[in-house]
Amino acid sequence: MRALGWTLAVAGLVLAGCGTGGSGEAEGGLRQTMARLDASGPAATYLEYGDMAHWRKLGVVTDKGPGQDRRWVAAVGSGFGDFAVGGQRIAEATGLNVFAADRGVIAGTPPKSAIRVEGTLDASGISAKLTSMGAKPREIGGQEGLSLNKDNMLDLAGPQTALGLTNQLNQVVVTDSALVAGAAADSVAGALGTGSSLADDPGHAAVADCLGDVAAAVIMAPRQPGGVILYGVGLRGPASTADKAVDVVCVLPRVAEVGKVFKERLVTAAKPGGKPLGDLVETITHDDVTSGDRTVHRALLTVKPDGPVLLANQLLIRGDLERLADPAAPLDPLGVTRPSS
Repeated sequence: MRALGWTLAVAGLVLAGCGTGGSGEAEGGLRQTMARLDASGPAATYLEYGDMAHWRKLGVVTDKGPGQDRRWVAAVGSGFGDFAVGGQRIAEATGLNVFAADRGVIAGTPPKSAIRVEGTLDASGISAKLTSMGAKPREIGGQEGLSLNKDNMLDLAGPQTALGLTNQLNQVVVTDSALVAGAAADSVAGALGTGSSLADDPGHAAVADCLGDVAAAVIMAPRQPGGVILYGVGLRGPASTADKAVDVVCVLPRVAEVGKVFKERLVTAAKPGGKPLGDLVETITHDDVTSGDRTVHRALLTVKPDGPVLLANQLLIRGDLERLADPAAPLDPLGVTRPSS
């Protein structure tokens, strides 16, 4: 998934991770951002969230980009994707500096995806720079926006390519508190906060409640229908860079058997990738979280100092979490996801 470009490029894949209101604080962090995403939009199937303000507070990044920390920086690009990879080049060309933003969220996966960056923005300055790149006025989701290209158009000789992007800036809506951009207008409209709120969807709300205070997170629907409705993974925001990384895994079940399977399979003896999780985590604890009329199964993974801080993300994106949680998903034929005796 291109949306995870920064996260997976830094963390590695091999287990050895506009109504545009301003940003709010932790209790409302993920949930508040979800409130500005359309429940029927692309975020309903995939949502990636990041709290840049938290990493700036800890000194992991400055408004110029990542600092010297090499452990937590793996989580910095969550919710910002290629906009974090392009970093200063994008800031200089467009006026959008994601390292100075508060929060970011990627809704959906290409070609139906959008990015929403929240914080204190210079809307007029960003608009002027995009206009100088060739953007034209366009109404998007009932709001004034800018269009660099036709919906979903790729221009390999265009200005976005020089910034390390493809077509993520085709359509843009920007105010002084948020910028929403994407390849097509309908995806951007789904992240403007003008439709039914994703935060009001009982399933997504329950998974967000399960994740709690996270500085990075992904909520996504299974690739194939099965015993699970939604998966959520997140990294608890550390109080300092010296803290241990605590990953959260949340599973919203469709069938009752999921709870038993999840607790039995997601243990330190499990071997996703062929090596015991105990090589990377100190402890795994399970509990259940009730939100409204939904019960979500949760596991907390305390990652070892030399383990990847986005371990739970890696389990999700690799498909390991599905095999560890869903009784309808096939186990690896070699049994590498089964706990050893």
